[in-house]
Formats: sequence, structure tokens, C-alpha cells
Amino acid sequence: MLLEDWGYVSSFQKISAALRILAYGITVDLTDEYLRIGKRTAIQSMKFFVKAIVQIFSNQYLRKPTDEDLARLLVKAEQRGTPGMLGSIDCMHWI
Repeated sequence: MLLEDWGYVSSFQKISAALRILAYGITVDLTDEYLRIGKRTAIQSMKFFVKAIVQIFSNQYLRKPTDEDLARLLVKAEQRGTPGMLGSIDCMHWI
């Protein structure tokens, strides 16, 4: 029997589920086994957590780079032997 069947799921369980899904890429089925919460609660908790993080940190960390940022990143890329490389994970996109 899940705790949510009794109408109670703690904040710790919800945040733990969200972090485990995001950090380890696990399925919601595993949160049920480990944290004893249902799939729907785990998914809702993860969505709420992600929206909160974006709302809190988007202005500082999820902004478009300024001209100064771009210049600094291009200098670093050139120092690393990939001139013109900017923001590419797979090294397939060049500017």
C-alpha cells in the first residue's frame, strides 16, 4: 500500500522523486518502488520542481549570452583547439 493511498505524501518524498528522475534518468516506476509514491505523483512533483527551478534561476542562468559572453566563449574555444565552436555538445555545429 502506498502512502498516498492514505492521502499523505511528504515534501521529502516528492523532492526526492523529482531529483532521482532528473539526476539518474530513472523511470517513475522506480520511484514507486523506492519512495513508495505513485507514478502520477512522481511526474507531477518533477514537473513542479522543474518549473520552480526555471522560474527562480532563469533570469540569471538561462539567459541568452551577451556579446561579452560570446567573445569570452570563443576565446576559450580557440584556446582548446576548436576555433569558432560555440555551444555544441557533439562538435557538429559551428558558427
